[in-house]
Amino acid sequence: MKFIFSLLRQLGSTMLFPVIWTITLLVLLCLPGNSIPGKGLFSIKHLDKVAHIGLFGGFVLFWRLYAWTRKKPKSAWPYVLIGITLISFLLGIAMEYVQVNFIPDRNFDIGDIGADTIGSLLALIILGKFGGRLGLLIK
Repeated sequence: MKFIFSLLRQLGSTMLFPVIWTITLLVLLCLPGNSIPGKGLFSIKHLDKVAHIGLFGGFVLFWRLYAWTRKKPKSAWPYVLIGITLISFLLGIAMEYVQVNFIPDRNFDIGDIGADTIGSLLALIILGKFGGRLGLLIK
């Protein structure tokens, strides 16, 4: 387990990994609907919601880890974490509007916004509850 936390700290030490995660998230959410297979693993009902939870939870986690490497007063950390979570929430809403208006064969799905929010809040809660003990919340 220590290896995983050490790896997470290393990934968060540069802006590169959160940027790559964000670009990957945006690319996946901008795929045309007809390019997403409907068979095999992709035929599992609500699998897309699980993907949204993971993508947006990862967004909060990796940007938070990056922010952790920046020098800020201890009192600022809750605001930083809430700010990153709020950005994640707003990004999820914005991407649903992008999908319905600009991406072929995609539609607006309030369930996706719910999954994005759940992923963001899960990361917020996990970091809030365990981040200090794991050395991921307070420097």
